[in-house]
Amino acid sequence: MASTVACSAPDNASGGNATAPAATASAPAGGGEAPAGGSGTQPDPAAADPVAADMKAKVEAALADTVTGGRLPATEQIRAALADAGVAAEAVEVTASRTPTGLDAEAVEAAVRAGESCVVAQLRKGSVVVSALPALAEGACLVGAAG
Repeated sequence: MASTVACSAPDNASGGNATAPAATASAPAGGGEAPAGGSGTQPDPAAADPVAADMKAKVEAALADTVTGGRLPATEQIRAALADAGVAAEAVEVTASRTPTGLDAEAVEAAVRAGESCVVAQLRKGSVVVSALPALAEGACLVGAAG
């Protein structure tokens, strides 16, 4: 059975207590994901690209040790871990681990170009989540100044 979510806006004529007809969005039955080509999910580039799949595994393994003990590694520690794993320095993009005011960042993102894809890792204190995503139009993986 599909679940339906409805949203409505207040009706100004009645003081905001009545609801107008709502737009609805349905989730697929059985709690599964939306079908391919539908809204919501995109295919994982690593599934179709062996270069991205290999790099994803390499990045996951290299960065897992950097967050042990609940740590958030510094930008240079991330670069060093990826270099030690054999990732070319010019293929690595990393965000800053400290804010301009000197505070620790809540999360640090690292990305490695792998073929036509980017392997992107988000590091938070004690965890790493790695995904393969399409590269940006200009060929980079991350937007903004490098950390």
